[in-house]
Amino acid sequence: MEQLIDLWLPILLSTVAVWFASALFWMVLPHHRKDMEPLPDENALIASLKAQGAQPGSYMFPFCAHKAAHKDAELTRKWKEGPSGFMTILGNQNMGRNMILSMLVYLVISIFVAYISSEARAPGASFGAVFQITATASVMAYLFGWMGGAIWFHMSKNAWIANTIDSVAYGLITGLIFALLWPGAPAAG
Repeated sequence: MEQLIDLWLPILLSTVAVWFASALFWMVLPHHRKDMEPLPDENALIASLKAQGAQPGSYMFPFCAHKAAHKDAELTRKWKEGPSGFMTILGNQNMGRNMILSMLVYLVISIFVAYISSEARAPGASFGAVFQITATASVMAYLFGWMGGAIWFHMSKNAWIANTIDSVAYGLITGLIFALLWPGAPAAG
């Protein structure tokens, strides 16, 4: 536990570095620009959703209760005929709140990486040994955290590729910071 406390600086710096990398990846780099496609008639859909009084939330269509899924012939017909899908209606977006919550996620990941690495590597461990464990744990956290939902909610191929690139980059950034700031590490040079 003492070594975990000694890792406060790499925990904080990796959190901030990943947060800035995330902002850069989403706002500047082009690889997320085709994660989603426009609808054929966006205005008609928006008007229909307003007319129905659709509120912010997550929706599935055609909708089914889990018990009725295999027994309802009408539901089976709707699924076969399509379209079917998932939809999230957003309320007013609070960018400040979302940025803080994202940073908290990155902080929690860095804390877990610090815990795992403090149990796996002693103070003074080599750069390579520390990088190996911290980068691996970080890539796993960032990469596999979103994949289950992506499978079930049919993330686009482009979004898979872009999120994979991001996740590996975040993991490597975290691993690098931990390896450079590892307690008792020999000075470079």
